[in-house]
Amino acid sequence: MHFELNNLEIQGENDQLYIIDPLQERQLLTNLSVKNKRMAYKFNYTYRTNLGNHNLDEYDSEFIYDLPFSSAKTFKINQGYNGNRSHQNQNALDFNMPEGTEIKAVREGIVVKVTDTNSINCGEEDCKKYNNEIIIYHPDGTFAEYTHIKKDGSIVNIGSNVKKGDIIGYSGNVGWSTGPHLHLVIFLQKLENRKTLKTKFKTGDGECSEYLEEKCIYNRNY
Repeated sequence: MHFELNNLEIQGENDQLYIIDPLQERQLLTNLSVKNKRMAYKFNYTYRTNLGNHNLDEYDSEFIYDLPFSSAKTFKINQGYNGNRSHQNQNALDFNMPEGTEIKAVREGIVVKVTDTNSINCGEEDCKKYNNEIIIYHPDGTFAEYTHIKKDGSIVNIGSNVKKGDIIGYSGNVGWSTGPHLHLVIFLQKLENRKTLKTKFKTGDGECSEYLEEKCIYNRNY
């Protein structure tokens, strides 16, 4: 928050970052006090917000995620972590998936964003504004974003509690996309930027876990 003050003092410094407690309806952030009580005072403020805890750096790095599709299915990773096309400098995965494939939650959490009204796609970054996506907030403060879902393809709403393995929607070919696939990224959200994370997934019969690699095919039998 940035304050513009006239005859007022702010507790602490200006341009502070505040973490809002989601369980409180009202929360005291700071105090403004009048400098000269014989004179008029006024203030204005501007602010920026984002989901997540900007100060969070520690998370459950040992957590093992489920694959984002149903049992007995097999899919290829078209583009992996730090891929050479649209994944440069980010840890994201693209699963080659036909439109209408069931998408399952890789981890339990709360749905914080749903967009499934778009139907446009192209291979240019400008089409990113048409991405359909579901974002889920996890218990350790990380998020999962499932992108390119089909139009009207979400079956969850903002505020929905989902369990690992729940069906949350259906894959598509919408937004910045040149073919049907699911874009999945696990991240920590900072005020303006994301810190994308490499995570391990259960593969095969679920007894093993591994980092998924580009051009490899993975099956789920659990």
